Amino acid sequence: TSFVNSMDRVIAAKPHGLNIEVNYTENVADNAEQVFRTYAETGQYDILFGDTAYVDAIEKLKDEFPNIMFVMTGSGNQGLGGNAYWIFIHAHEPAYVMGEIAGKMTKSNVVGAVSTFPADDTNDQINAFFAGAKDVNPAVKQKITFIQSWFDPTKSNEATSAQIAAGADMIYQMSGAFEVCEERGIGCFGNYVDMSKVAPKSIIASAIVKWDPHINWLIDQWWKVKTTGAAFDAPTEPKWFTWAEGSGDLVLNPVWEAKMPEDVKKLVADSVEAIKSGKKK
Repeated sequence: TSFVNSMDRVIAAKPHGLNIEVNYTENVADNAEQVFRTYAETGQYDILFGDTAYVDAIEKLKDEFPNIMFVMTGSGNQGLGGNAYWIFIHAHEPAYVMGEIAGKMTKSNVVGAVSTFPADDTNDQINAFFAGAKDVNPAVKQKITFIQSWFDPTKSNEATSAQIAAGADMIYQMSGAFEVCEERGIGCFGNYVDMSKVAPKSIIASAIVKWDPHINWLIDQWWKVKTTGAAFDAPTEPKWFTWAEGSGDLVLNPVWEAKMPEDVKKLVADSVEAIKSGKKK
């Protein structure tokens, strides 16, 4: 959803005056190479995105279709260079501020995180969340559970219940299930998109991500190649952008914001300003 929203905004902005059209295939799974090939052989597509770890498929195809820009996103990939671009997103900066909120507002001093898998783009947020909590409240104890699935509401709710039983009253709910949070009325935090509409009673804030700067950067790279005749020359390291560069945001749930102590509101505002200005890293 976050990627689609970003793509819609970029299309509307018409970078370089381009009229951009998008087509997509869902549930690719192990058939990625054939799907990429089908798109590439039509000759109608300039950029082919893979929204997960498709490095193996792209490595097999990139030299066969040198005029196409291939893009892979997130962890599980590796830098291939040439016409294979690797973009990454880190939401650790807003996650840190959410940790500060959790550290300030917890009554039990037990703060938790329920996530999917341990990976570069989940661990960064978890570590930042707990760092924020402990920076404002050194007494905080942390609970971490990985459900070992990209989406399993049953496991997520079971993990949440277990953390609550262990005393957690503030939980970073990265695995996307909020039923227990709503039932128990504890404070939870959303990930990637604003989850306050899904769980209005329990969501305090959400760290949202925006792929806009990544997509614009890719289009700029493509445009440079197409207008100068240069070859694609992708970095072998993943390209990512900071919060200040537009890669995300922190969204407070108005219901919780209304009852948030003034010192916590000020802390949030100060931290956001410090991070976006580069004073705090």
